Amino acid sequence: MSNSTANNPPESTLREWMLVVDDDAPIRRMVVSCFAADGIEVIAASSGAEALQLVALRDTEPVLALVDVLMPGIDGLTLAKRLLARFKRGTIVIMSGHMTDLSWWPVELREIAFLPKPFRIAALQEHLAEARANYHGRK
Repeated sequence: MSNSTANNPPESTLREWMLVVDDDAPIRRMVVSCFAADGIEVIAASSGAEALQLVALRDTEPVLALVDVLMPGIDGLTLAKRLLARFKRGTIVIMSGHMTDLSWWPVELREIAFLPKPFRIAALQEHLAEARANYHGRK
């Protein structure tokens, strides 16, 4: 039995949360384990389609979406465009271990932060801290 009502959504949908989308299970597990202790809920998806389904179930948008570029099905750039169209406040970070030249990216995505793989957890923590500050500063 759920404790939520129309005026009182479940607590999990109101918490600050982060989305990680990567077809590489070890990366998803690492991000989840590293940030679970930081008081942020981490929702992990193995594909762009799964990520879109998970986002649709939430009442709030993520503070940060960490998206892999190369994934089967909906690739990371297409997913990032869809998330940008949907988000008003959240930050999107694109990650990849296979590219460094971003000049071919769609114009609307060139301002998105890029995190090359392999990345240090400290770099991801910096992105999260900046995203939290921006998220809470926007209306």
